[in-house]
Amino acid sequence: MKIFVEKRMMGRINYPKLIKKFPKIEFVDNLDGHEDVEALIIMNSTLNKLDLDKFIRLRWIQLLMAGYDNVDINYIKSKRILITNARDVFSISIAEDVIAKILYFNRNMKYYQDCMNDKVWNPISKEPEIFNSTVGILGSGSIGKELAKRFKAFGVEQIFGYKKSKDKPENFDQIFNDEEGLETILKSSDYIIIALPLTKDTKNLINSERLQLLKPNALIVNVARGEIIDQEALIKCLKQKQIRGAGLDVTTPEPLPKDSELWSLDNVYITPHNASSSPYMKDRLFELTLMNLERFLNNHKLKYLI
Repeated sequence: MKIFVEKRMMGRINYPKLIKKFPKIEFVDNLDGHEDVEALIIMNSTLNKLDLDKFIRLRWIQLLMAGYDNVDINYIKSKRILITNARDVFSISIAEDVIAKILYFNRNMKYYQDCMNDKVWNPISKEPEIFNSTVGILGSGSIGKELAKRFKAFGVEQIFGYKKSKDKPENFDQIFNDEEGLETILKSSDYIIIALPLTKDTKNLINSERLQLLKPNALIVNVARGEIIDQEALIKCLKQKQIRGAGLDVTTPEPLPKDSELWSLDNVYITPHNASSSPYMKDRLFELTLMNLERFLNNHKLKYLI
């Protein structure tokens, strides 16, 4: 059996471990002349450059990212190819990033950095706390669950979740599934976290009308996809100070153009789609690869099937 692995995503130490653990597999780290591979362990961007019609023996694709909105899933399924994603790999680091963005605003970090630069001692009283607040998490998958766990530790009063299914994951106080429930979350929450996949149903989910529902003191944090928020409506909302601020790890487009007004707004904190950054990322991708590769070889159900 021949399998392609995106070597750079496994890590310098882990790739030899993979070869040693599965001596009967021929691993390749480039696809020139290797159209007979049976599995691809691959980044979305690399996959999108391939003509899958050439890979007549391909049975399984393991994406090395959690998001898959930029992959033609229906086409892949039509070819009877199994496809899985890296659903749990990035959850911890992204959850920590969300907390960091909230604390950036709550503890006025930009203001104090400016004070340091100017050598000014000028404290602000009554800075907001996460404690005793209401949090709305749009998307209660692996990221949402890690977020709920951390918010509970801060002593929040209520954690609302918005998702398709009606089951209630641990640490959520209430789950909503419909339009009315989404409005309840938006009206009630001090913090709105967007951790949903981008689909035809979630594109521009947070539009001008829904932004109007937010509390004046609300913070909105987006670690999902920029297109889930109507960005022009968000800019207008922020310029008019209708909400307290926005922490954005994702924008439309990416990279964010230099002439975007988002760069200059004092109630915005932008990071370059880097919430998943972690020294453990490659090790987690390696562990995921080992687990699903074992399942694939033994004809067991793969984890994180799309």
